[in-house]
This record gives sequence, C-alpha cells and structure tokens, in this order.
Amino acid sequence: MRYFPLFLDLRFKTCLVVGAGPVGRRKIDTLERCSAGTIIVVDPGLEEDKFTGSGKMVFKVRAFEPEDVLGCDLVFACTSDAETNAGIARACRERKIWCNAARDPEQGDFILPAVLDRGDLILAVSTCGASPALSARIKKELMERYGPEYALLARLMSGVRELVLPLGLAQEANREIFESILDSKIMLHLDNRDRHGVREELRRILPSAIHNNINGLVDALI
Repeated sequence: MRYFPLFLDLRFKTCLVVGAGPVGRRKIDTLERCSAGTIIVVDPGLEEDKFTGSGKMVFKVRAFEPEDVLGCDLVFACTSDAETNAGIARACRERKIWCNAARDPEQGDFILPAVLDRGDLILAVSTCGASPALSARIKKELMERYGPEYALLARLMSGVRELVLPLGLAQEANREIFESILDSKIMLHLDNRDRHGVREELRRILPSAIHNNINGLVDALI
C-alpha cells in the first residue's frame, strides 16, 4: 500500500486551489463541505461571482506565483497546463507543503479517493491511482448497499454514545450496547422513519438511567 489512508480536520487550515475550472471547482466544493478554514483560489480567468462560498474564501485573479503556497497547509494544482501544475508541485515540495496534482498524481504527495457521503458516514475508495474507473464502479456498488438511512444511523449512534459514555460503564459493556443497537431492527425503523420503532428498540437496549433522553434523541433525528 503506497498511500496512507487518512481523514483530515481542515477547520483551521489554509488550502490553496490553483485553477478554477471544472476540476478545481470540484475540489473547492469538497473543501467547503469539509469546512476548511480558509480557501484561496488563484486563476487568471477567475469569475468571483460564480462562487457562493462564505467570507473564508480569498480570490486572486492572476496567474500562479510560487509565493502563493506560503502559509498554506494543502495545495491543489488543478490548472489545464501541465507546466504550471509541475511548477506548483515543485514550489510545494521545496517548502514541504502537501500538494495534490489533479492531472498528474505522480507529481503530488497525495491523491483523493472516490467518496460516498452519508452524513457522518464517509466511505472512501481508492485503487492508489491504478484505476479510477474501478474506484467509481465500487463506489456505485456501495451507494446501492449503503443508502441515506445510514446517515441517520451514524447520527443516532453518535447521540447514543454521548449518553452512554458518561455512565462510566466498563468498555466491554459499552461495546455490547453499541453492537446490540447495530444488530437490532433499528435500521429498518430508520429506513421507514418509524420514530416509535426506534424508541422501543432503544428502550430495550439502553440502560434505564438514560431512558428519559430517548425521546429527545429520536425527535431530533427523525
């Protein structure tokens, strides 16, 4: 395995995207969904009015300059010019800044997987650049297997965890509770948006000390 699988918290990071064409725009959209701290966009043909992002976006309507990478944590080289992209990757490498070269992954330090987004459940598939088509095919299969109800399940398990952990139970007891929920019929109830069914399953499984919190948890979910 060549690439190290990793999920990054970008809330306080500065990310640079050079090139605001279709490829760059996809990177920008993903960064916005990940709540990146500051997103800097550099492109000589940039049309700012096409972006609806928050004030955390900085636009530079000009060609890339090596100094643009200074202070950045992640850089995305997304222009249609191979020489420019190579220069971006080189500027990052000289300053030990992580760079993704969209059109030539070998020039950069990391690649982006095919991603299935189900709320707090993120499924990422990569063939380490060997076959993007295969990654896309597997992503399609995962979409059929893991529907929107899994976003609800992830949120539910997060809420349950916040209620259970303060009880101070043994780790094995916590694990048994969480696995019992996953093994129950709760997914069927979530898929049907059946609040009563979800509540009953939780009352059956969760310690009585937190039963008073079940209604609020479920009502906030469905």
